[in-house]
Amino acid sequence: MRKKNLTAITVITIVIAITSLVATRKASVIAAQEASIVTTQEASVVATQGANVVTAQTVSASRYKKLLASESGRKKLAALAQVEESRKIVTRIIETLMVDRNPLIRMRCAEVLGQIGDPEGVPYLEHLAEDKNGSVVETAVFSLGLIGDETCLEPLERFLVEGTKGIRIRALEALGRTGIPEAAPLIVPYLKDFHSSIRATAAVALAVLGDSLSAGELENSIHDPNTHVMASVSYAMGRLGFKKSAKRIIELLENEDEEVRMRAAEALGRLKSKKATSRLSTLLSDNDRMVSIKAAEALSRIGDKRSAEALEQVLHFKDTYIKTIALEGLASIGRKNSFEPALPLLKDSSPMVRRAAIKAVASTGGEDARAYLLAIVRNGSIMEKTTALEMLGKISHRDDLPLLLETLSSEKNPLLREGAAAGLGLWKNPKELLEPVASVEQRGTERRPIDVLIEAADGIDWVVASIAAESLGLIGSVEIMPDLTRIFQKHQSRLDSDRKLALLGAVESIASRNDSEDWTTDILTFLRDASKDPDPRVADAACTAAEIFGGAMKPQPSGAWKRGALPWGDPSLPLGEKKIKIITKRGDIDIILFGDDAPNIVKSIVTLVTNGFYNGLTFHRVVPGFVIQGGCPRGDGWGDGGYFLRSQFNLHRYKRGIVGMAHSGKDTPGSQIFITQTPQPHLNGRYTVVGKVIRGMDVVDTIEVGDTFSVVVVE
Repeated sequence: MRKKNLTAITVITIVIAITSLVATRKASVIAAQEASIVTTQEASVVATQGANVVTAQTVSASRYKKLLASESGRKKLAALAQVEESRKIVTRIIETLMVDRNPLIRMRCAEVLGQIGDPEGVPYLEHLAEDKNGSVVETAVFSLGLIGDETCLEPLERFLVEGTKGIRIRALEALGRTGIPEAAPLIVPYLKDFHSSIRATAAVALAVLGDSLSAGELENSIHDPNTHVMASVSYAMGRLGFKKSAKRIIELLENEDEEVRMRAAEALGRLKSKKATSRLSTLLSDNDRMVSIKAAEALSRIGDKRSAEALEQVLHFKDTYIKTIALEGLASIGRKNSFEPALPLLKDSSPMVRRAAIKAVASTGGEDARAYLLAIVRNGSIMEKTTALEMLGKISHRDDLPLLLETLSSEKNPLLREGAAAGLGLWKNPKELLEPVASVEQRGTERRPIDVLIEAADGIDWVVASIAAESLGLIGSVEIMPDLTRIFQKHQSRLDSDRKLALLGAVESIASRNDSEDWTTDILTFLRDASKDPDPRVADAACTAAEIFGGAMKPQPSGAWKRGALPWGDPSLPLGEKKIKIITKRGDIDIILFGDDAPNIVKSIVTLVTNGFYNGLTFHRVVPGFVIQGGCPRGDGWGDGGYFLRSQFNLHRYKRGIVGMAHSGKDTPGSQIFITQTPQPHLNGRYTVVGKVIRGMDVVDTIEVGDTFSVVVVE
């Protein structure tokens, strides 16, 4: 690897020397050479960019205004956009444009190299990180963290020592994103830096890195004189699971700063500190709503008797977020005494609270809850019925098997079928699912629940199929292994990747619980075939599963990954800022989209908005104190706009009110967007930031699951 890097650096040096000579020639010669970039064989794929019409409004709004106004500038940007989309380093283009006289082109080169994520790009980024332009340097350092190869550690360490304050912060963030344990010793010394922002960044970087061995180094910083550092250290302690720090973090619940109290509460929940229960209970009525939300969340995680009692006391609160978290906590705790307090909330005015109450009632009441669930299946809303069907499976009364089977096999609404499939996966006695069950609708016929699940896993609806496959894995019957492998090989569409991932999980689960040398050869043969899947998520999952059975494999895709065609053709050029408005019954949310930083994804959002795609969709996911999420055409969180987009990670950080793209793995953003209600630093560089809320955060904080919305572009 080192020889290859040296070779690349030598090439770069030569290119720099040549470019330096060219720079002394007349402007007309420079312009001619710039225009000739796309005439090379490697760049021929970008020869046609005329379809991307840049309007005057777009040009005036973009930092790339001058480049977009010239033919040579557009061609350079188009070349980089195509390289980014291909996820392959095109040497001629990168080595030419990384030394372009325009710093924006050099910055785009750094962005593209980070998106590609190939370690072969490290030498180029090392050079770009020595650029005289601060934005180029910052982007190059950020991209080194995206690549995350061991070869990134040396240059990042150098930037920690030699860089400006801003670059040191970026280097710390990048080291955290690498996920490499050897990065921890490089980060730890900066917990004692003079600058509070660097100390705070170092703490978060250790949390993102996930190196629990370094948690002890954080303990001395719990009572840092700067409140933001204190909050960041608490955040890190919680995520690293350092339970020894709980006693000192409890003291922070008394702090006057709301960020400190919020992060301390969050951390104590993750640490499951029972000693914090009493103090957390008092924070349920904190003056800061987000502190109260995090306190309720923490009590839910701790899950002891006193936590349950405290959560029961807030069920009468008006705040739907607090009630929802409390009910979900009671459901996870499963304390029988919580059944009666939760029961009245089945009739709450909030649909989100009612769905949480269904789970709480089922988990705490057992068979006493069954009659209520059956009534909801008959008369509730679609989403309430879906949840009730799933919870009937958790209760596992044998008389409810016919209902679940009929729903899964005959119901037209896919959401209800999802609930039935998930419910069968929760069945307490899996052996009952291997026995015939009499059909209610077709008298005289009997079916085994496991056979109905197999049919569903092989069915047309890929979401129902995925959930059915997951349930089959939970049931764990060896006899269905041939069916699982058969179904895996049969379905090959873009959307079937989720089905395949679920099937791989089921195969792994069943095989690991029925350990036998007779299985090993067959399983490894199946996984070796799966490692050739064009979807990198599937191939990676197959290789990871193979390790459990003693097989060492690497992904070897058998063809191109079919992600769906972009409706507008070639990847988008920078768009500048775009404004959209999300219209809800609770008020409007005004958003600025970062068309220069995530051009292709912003282009997709604007296109979908213009076509009316979002109108009438729902916020299908609300995690109080975390995010609200919407934009799924199915309404269950599995749908998209008909294609996967390439991720476009950028320098923006996930603060409160940031708009990001949901995905199920790198390069799978679709149509779903989310908005953060609190800062979420662990999402930085892992989910594409596409914009920010400029007005309407008060509305964001009231959105509930099931709220419908529409979106318009603001000219």
